[in-house]
Amino acid sequence: MTGAVWAESLLLPELYLVDSNLDRVRYDTLSHVSGRANSMKHEVQGIPVSLIEDQLKRLETDPLFSNSRRYPSFLGFVVRKTLEGHEDELKERTIGIQAFGRVNTYDLSADPVVRVTAGEVRKRLAQYYYDAAHQSELRIELRPGSYVPDFRLPAAPQAEPSEGAQTSLVHEPAPLVLPPNSPTILAPAIATAAVPANSVRWRSIAIGLALALVVALVGDALPLLHRTSATDSFWSPITGAGAPVLISVGSVVAMVNSNAVAPPPDTVSGHPLASDPIAVSDATALSSIQQVLSARSRTSTLKSSTSTTFSDLQQGPVVLISGFNNLWTVRITEPLRFRLARLSTDDYAIQDQRDPTNRKWAINTATPFDKIGHDFGLVARFHDPTTEQIVVVAAGIGENGTIAASRLLTDERYLAELKRAGIFPRPDQNFECIVETQMIDGKPGPPRIVDSYIW
Repeated sequence: MTGAVWAESLLLPELYLVDSNLDRVRYDTLSHVSGRANSMKHEVQGIPVSLIEDQLKRLETDPLFSNSRRYPSFLGFVVRKTLEGHEDELKERTIGIQAFGRVNTYDLSADPVVRVTAGEVRKRLAQYYYDAAHQSELRIELRPGSYVPDFRLPAAPQAEPSEGAQTSLVHEPAPLVLPPNSPTILAPAIATAAVPANSVRWRSIAIGLALALVVALVGDALPLLHRTSATDSFWSPITGAGAPVLISVGSVVAMVNSNAVAPPPDTVSGHPLASDPIAVSDATALSSIQQVLSARSRTSTLKSSTSTTFSDLQQGPVVLISGFNNLWTVRITEPLRFRLARLSTDDYAIQDQRDPTNRKWAINTATPFDKIGHDFGLVARFHDPTTEQIVVVAAGIGENGTIAASRLLTDERYLAELKRAGIFPRPDQNFECIVETQMIDGKPGPPRIVDSYIW
């Protein structure tokens, strides 16, 4: 809700917001999978199921995984689905719904929790097996681009021939470290015929060159596999901060009185009107922003603009939602180049302080709602010298401007477009832009950037 007069008037008696445990895994119903897997299969990929389950327990209890809720839950889910023979179900949406509790229609581009978690699990598996203490254990691996795990026994180390050693080489596989009561695996010894020393030397050189080529190719490919998304980059100053994120949302109470402080309700029945409700449009923007933060494991607290204090703004990073009905948005953006300005009783604008007489981003709010064909929004991310915190702003002149601003902030497509246009800020830079959205049947279209500024 962002227009001072004509904004959305719907009051919400109750607003159920995203729980801070949004990523809490609904996995208890799958706790019996292990037993079912044993009854269905004895081996997967040629390896006994019991060995895989034992190795999974080691990984889940290792500090690389146990200090997080999502990483062991993801790993356990994909491994047990594979043991059940349901590899075909290991798709991004299915994992998001069943392992992370997302709704069936959730937006994969706005909420990349599965992709982000899978990438982190791959990295932690590599760290785990890099440790010499774990190199003799059964390996569970997750290939890039797939959510189906691979299982393989540890490779047997080969001894290097010493000076003057016999040219006949016999390599014995190292014993496999198994937990107690595990079935015995018989690995046949591998014997090679006698090979001349020169042949061995040239073969070693060839293998070395091949390995060097593989390492070079992998080094070139890794940046592509682990490319940071535009959303991750833009939000990194917020998600990288140690303190919880404060989200301050405009209040309907402030729509008619910019200095309002919500009064306490006199009765239970009077609670919705007196308790500082917010508009549906602002709730829409709030939901999108909280999904971005939750997907990156960032906790947030929510306050209305009338209950937000200056002391609150000094505690950590801040997200300000809505424009003229959020006193803090107007105040904090006032020193910026692009700011919200009330030009007259009915005229509201986003003003460029370098050209203050220009009214190209203005709306007369006395105009009938169905006659207004466009709205404007202000997007900003900057270090505020007054609060000494990072601030992100999604504010519109009207309610549709706020929705358009929040879409730009949370949709990977639009943020990636900023990169292609060469106006994407580095994490250490401040950023502002103005977006315009065409309104069709009272609903906002895609945000279109009409001006921007980086400093």
